[in-house]
Amino acid sequence: MLRPILNFCFVSFLIFSSIDGFASDDPNVIADLFSEKADAVVMIAVESKDGDKLGSGFFISRDGKIVTNYHLISGARKVVVKLKNNSVYVPRRVVNLDPDKDIAVIQIDAPKTTYLQMGDSNSVVVGQRVLTIGNPLGLESSVSDGLISSVRVTGQGLKIFQISVPLSNGSSGGPLMDLDGNAVGITTASLAKGQNLNFAVPINYVKMLLKKPFDPSRFARQSWQSEGAVRTKRSSENPSRPPHDYVVKEGDTLYGLARKFQTSVKECVRINHLKDSKIYPGQRLLIPY
Repeated sequence: MLRPILNFCFVSFLIFSSIDGFASDDPNVIADLFSEKADAVVMIAVESKDGDKLGSGFFISRDGKIVTNYHLISGARKVVVKLKNNSVYVPRRVVNLDPDKDIAVIQIDAPKTTYLQMGDSNSVVVGQRVLTIGNPLGLESSVSDGLISSVRVTGQGLKIFQISVPLSNGSSGGPLMDLDGNAVGITTASLAKGQNLNFAVPINYVKMLLKKPFDPSRFARQSWQSEGAVRTKRSSENPSRPPHDYVVKEGDTLYGLARKFQTSVKECVRINHLKDSKIYPGQRLLIPY
């Protein structure tokens, strides 16, 4: 009788020891993933007739392909992509769009970008721990984690992940990653009336989209590419069109910089989301020409 009890206790000890060991590693897992993957996440600034928007995106290839949300760039007059190293780019082209699944894939001319591998979102399970890196409310490179709360199916038959990972305005388009650092989804929406009810689009839909040819005629009335394709092309050809990445020097004033770069103080305040016109040495600004 004693032997079965001892065996049970021994097995229980092994189980709980492994759980304790895993739990103790959790903080390092998130920290290590942030250190390895943060450079693959970008900030996307959008100018549209309905106002300015900030969001997130992430590289999925070394040649500058970026995944984000369609609703972020839809109807945009201008799109600017800012990397973690503060480099600024105007998108070179639209790779493909899927409004129904809220997916956009764009491309910039950035050399050898750090990128995320796309995982298998079909293998995601309820209770699985996940994390995201994004720009909530413009707070760049913010990391947060949570769980897959549910895997739901919409009325149109589309799968969507309900997640407990905190999201805010500016998080849209960021990567939802598993603990191996693979992108398994795109953070896309929150329910304002709920508490921490957030959603992500499965990454397998992106894989499917990349296999399809892009048809610009489908988006002639709603896509920023059709409205701004000529302007975007000229911007990439004319280096004076994208905002200038400037480090404030001693003695600089926003009024002086606005005159130097032939822009307005109001525009500088707007694009940098400043509360007023005060600037300080070492501060990094985007200054439109």
